[in-house]
Amino acid sequence: MWEDRTEGHSVTIVTVAHPGQGKDAALEIRAAIEEAKKEDGFVEIRFEAGKIYEVWPEGAYHARGYYITNTARKPENPDGERWSAILMKDMKNVVIDGSGALLLVHGVMTPILLDGCEDILFRDFNLDYARPTVSEYTVTMKTDTYIRIKVHKDSLYRLQDTDGDGRPDSILWQGERTLADGEARYWENAACLLQELDPDRGTLRRVPWYGYGSGITDLGDNVLQLEFPEGSRYREGCTYQVRDGIRNQVGAFVHRSRNVTFEGCGFHYMHGLGIVGQYSENLTLRRLECAPRPETGRTCASFADFVQMSGCRGEILVEGCHFSGAHDDTVNIPGTHLRIVEADGAERRLTVRFMHPETWGFQAFGAGDEIELIDGDTLIPYHRNAVKGFARRNDTDIELTLEGPLPEGIRTGCDAVENITWTPEVTVRGNLSEYVPTRGILCTTRGKVVIEKNVFRKHGMASILLEDDARGWFESGLIRDMTIRDNLFEDGEAPQIHSNPQTVSADPEKTVHSNIAVTGNRFTGQAVEIRAVGTKGFRVEDNIFPEAGGKVFLTGCNGFAVRNNENQTGIYQDGWAAPVS
Repeated sequence: MWEDRTEGHSVTIVTVAHPGQGKDAALEIRAAIEEAKKEDGFVEIRFEAGKIYEVWPEGAYHARGYYITNTARKPENPDGERWSAILMKDMKNVVIDGSGALLLVHGVMTPILLDGCEDILFRDFNLDYARPTVSEYTVTMKTDTYIRIKVHKDSLYRLQDTDGDGRPDSILWQGERTLADGEARYWENAACLLQELDPDRGTLRRVPWYGYGSGITDLGDNVLQLEFPEGSRYREGCTYQVRDGIRNQVGAFVHRSRNVTFEGCGFHYMHGLGIVGQYSENLTLRRLECAPRPETGRTCASFADFVQMSGCRGEILVEGCHFSGAHDDTVNIPGTHLRIVEADGAERRLTVRFMHPETWGFQAFGAGDEIELIDGDTLIPYHRNAVKGFARRNDTDIELTLEGPLPEGIRTGCDAVENITWTPEVTVRGNLSEYVPTRGILCTTRGKVVIEKNVFRKHGMASILLEDDARGWFESGLIRDMTIRDNLFEDGEAPQIHSNPQTVSADPEKTVHSNIAVTGNRFTGQAVEIRAVGTKGFRVEDNIFPEAGGKVFLTGCNGFAVRNNENQTGIYQDGWAAPVS
């Protein structure tokens, strides 16, 4: 705890002045951070209680070279450009006490950026956007030939005539007007990625693009009538969330830092990925409210994942949080596979490449890091070595010089490298995850993992998905010790739990993941499926399935145990039914 570390030490208080309602607070926040940098001891940066601090990109920190996993493709943010309200570099022993204040973001930013920091605590701090990059509208009336929608007051837009017949037929979604040019907009797009929130069912689902019909009539007060002469797939009473696919910024970026905690904070809207840890150590997220502020009437709080921790180490703790209203997963904790494209045994050199177009540019290795060479087809490690030196060839390629000799048989263009020094231990405990269209938790790390006492409510895909691949997203790695216990899975889509490494092998002697225990969990609603592929030591024991039953499917697994599960209706091993115990 922060208070424990400061016992016997003085703490310098630096107050963030409030410039007044509706004024840019970027300079006041920057002044407080710069003042805190002058202190050698413990510092508390304190916001004024209950105030709204608004920040526009024009006055914010502006930095380049911050490349973030699973975000923008190179044309979308070629220089790793960030605009940040709070940018802390090489700082330590700092608490940011929000005192319940709200940081209100304008434009599109990475509002919080920590680089090379140590022992940092954010507490009682809230973050939101004035104009989120996800737009929302609710269907208030549906007939056989038209629908009426009420556009949320924060979802700025302009009607367009795209076919030239003199009548609007499309919606151009708009950001706010810029400070620098009162006529220009921070962004505009004809977004076409659609999600449907059904308040009666309590679900949020990805749906195909339904369009805006053949013509639009503006009825005033943000009410639009959309003509669908042959009927539409929209549903009356549902709210629709629409966006484009560009993740050019994130909510908070913790880069090459250690001992960072967010506690008692509200993240009410984040553009792109949400809270991202990258090559950082010992990260704690405790009692976060990652959901829209009720007073806004919005339903979306994150453009993509709420939490992504990539290539981290030490301990990651996600505890007591509420996650509601995302456009992708709740918590994703992977590493990164880089494909081997050149191998020089004589020089002990490998050239490795970022393969996914949304992951590139960042430093994935350091001198002394241990690596494993991974068979690109089976995902099984076949050689361990250490990095002696590295050189960045370009945005995607890194040249590694290794301490030890290379083995024979490396398949360039197929096999991959994983940095196994940067693999964390993980605890995800006591969280509520709801209104999520995809997965609740994705986690692939060889450190010890405990997922316990969480509630996964009506997720659109597997509540827990355990992958690992060297051909698609290139997210590593192996699971060696995972416990999934005492969780509640409410009416989720099957399979509710899925161990699914992307291996081409179905040989039970060539398993990828190992030692996964699914115990003491309760499932409600529809029939349950639990699936495992290429997993050794997969245990499904003492769980309570709903009256609709529960089945366990095993492919290419060995050393498994499936027993003492209430309402279990089947076990299927490599396509064959096995006795239920």
